[in-house]
Amino acid sequence: MKSLLFILILSLTAKSCDETKHIYVADHLVDCEGVAPQKCMLVKNKIVGDWTYFYDNIKGFEYEEGYEYLLNVKIETIKNPPADASALKYTLVEVLEKNKTKKQITLNNNWKVITMNGIDRFEKNLTIKFDYKEKKVSGFAGCNNFFGKYNFNKQNLSFGEMGMTRKMCQDMTVENTLINNLRNVSTYKIDNSKLVFYDKNNQVIITSKLIK
Repeated sequence: MKSLLFILILSLTAKSCDETKHIYVADHLVDCEGVAPQKCMLVKNKIVGDWTYFYDNIKGFEYEEGYEYLLNVKIETIKNPPADASALKYTLVEVLEKNKTKKQITLNNNWKVITMNGIDRFEKNLTIKFDYKEKKVSGFAGCNNFFGKYNFNKQNLSFGEMGMTRKMCQDMTVENTLINNLRNVSTYKIDNSKLVFYDKNNQVIITSKLIK
């Protein structure tokens, strides 16, 4: 009798650790760092809440970028999970909403510089190109082509040392200004088809537009 009572209590305790919850899922994936670098979904519990990184998987859910979701998800507690693994298991109960969103513009594009330190006229087209897979940046600085590495996390952005071709031009002022400004980039913002770079003091130092 005592054994049956213990099993019943244990069963009720286990069930009490489980719950069903509604979560919103964003229309794009982001870089995140779990046990190793990976791609994460962005989720939130309320439509007006802030997005947070979701490092786990939702069993039965087939994610498709370009859509925002409202899901009904079952959350179960895992006893003695493996090291570095989540103690929670997520299982899809129902897709309540799936809405297609406008295509999101990311860094991974070609950009044309339109202003720099307030100057908006350049004799030649200055360009910046991001390669997301390789984490490489390249472009044309007005005289030489440049290339290097970049790092970003949410809105933070920084560039490593830049390599350059070795052409000498009569006036290198614009080129030197562009490279120096890239070294001072701290954050960025994409608004419609414009990419804006800010320094550590939140001052705009470069504005560029998407090359379609």
